[in-house]
Amino acid sequence: MKTLPLLTAALTLSFAMSWAVLTYRQSLAQETGKPAATAPTAQQAAEAKKAADAKAASDKASLRRNEASGAVAVISLEDAREKLINYQSIRAKVQESVSIGDRQFQMKGSYVQGDGLKLRLEYEVTLGGTQGKLVEVCDGQLLWAHQTVGKEQRVTRRNVRQILEAASAAERTTETLLHAELGLGGLPGMMASLQKSVQFEKQWEQDYDGQVFIVIDGTWKSELRSKFVGPNANAEQPLPSFVPDRIRVYFDKVSMFPRRILYLKKQEPSKSMRPMVSIDFLDVVTNEPVDESAFSFKVPENVDRQDVTDEYLRLFQKKPPTDAATQKK
Repeated sequence: MKTLPLLTAALTLSFAMSWAVLTYRQSLAQETGKPAATAPTAQQAAEAKKAADAKAASDKASLRRNEASGAVAVISLEDAREKLINYQSIRAKVQESVSIGDRQFQMKGSYVQGDGLKLRLEYEVTLGGTQGKLVEVCDGQLLWAHQTVGKEQRVTRRNVRQILEAASAAERTTETLLHAELGLGGLPGMMASLQKSVQFEKQWEQDYDGQVFIVIDGTWKSELRSKFVGPNANAEQPLPSFVPDRIRVYFDKVSMFPRRILYLKKQEPSKSMRPMVSIDFLDVVTNEPVDESAFSFKVPENVDRQDVTDEYLRLFQKKPPTDAATQKK
C-alpha cells in the first residue's frame, strides 16, 4: 500500500483547508470592518470550517476507498495466478485483436496447459502479405518458444525446473514468486508480468450476457512508464502512440479465470478509452484429460536456438549493497 503518498496527500489537503478557513475569516473582517473574532464572523467561520472539514473527510475517505480498491485488485490477481498454476489442465481458444493507428488485425490460436508446468500456446497472424506464428511449448522441464515472422525464425529455450529451484533457494518474497512465474510462460507468466509491471488501482463487478466478472484496472508502474517518457517527465506526459495507457483484466467471478485482457489507449480530445489490444480466452475447459503429445516440441532444422535460462536466474541474485561504505570502496 502507498502509505507515505496517502499520508502526504492527507496532510496537504488538511493544510489547504486550514488556509482556506483562515483566509475566509480575514476577508470577512476586512469587508465588515470588524475583527474576525466578532460573533457573526466567528459563526460564519465555524460554518465554513465545518464545511471544509466535511469536504476533507470526504476526500480522505475517497482516497482510502481507492487505496483499498487497488489492494483488493492485487489480491484478486494473486488469487487468479495461484488458481492457474494449480489447475490439472486447461484448454481454451485464444483470440487477439490489435488496433494501432490505421493497422488492424487479428490473431487466433489455442492454449493447452497440463499438470507439472506443461503447456502449449500457439497462434497465427497475417498482416498484409506477411505470415506470423508463435508456438510456446513446455514438457514440464524445458520451455521452448518458436517465433516466425515471414521467413525469419527465432527459437529460445529455458529450463523452468532450474528457474524454480533457484527461486526456492532464494529468499521467499512476492518479487521472487513473480520472477519464478515469469519463467514459466503461458498464463501464469502473463499474470506475473501484469502484477510486476502494472499498478492496479480499481476493482469492480460487471455483468455481461448473464455472467458476472471481476474487473481490475490500472496503469503502468512509474519505473516502467519512465522508460517510455523519460525519468524526468511529469505524470501528465502522454505515452507514445504505440503504448497503451491502461490495462484491464476480466476474471470469471466463480473460477477467477482471466477471460479477457484489454490494453486501452486514451483518445484525444474526448479522453475516452479504446482498446489497442484485446486478448480473449474462449470455450475454456478445465481439469479434463489432455493428450500428452501436445507438450512435445521438435526443434526445426537449420534454425539457431538460444538458451535464455540465465536471464531468469539472474533475477534471483542478490543485488550488491549500495551503502556509503561500499561506494567508497
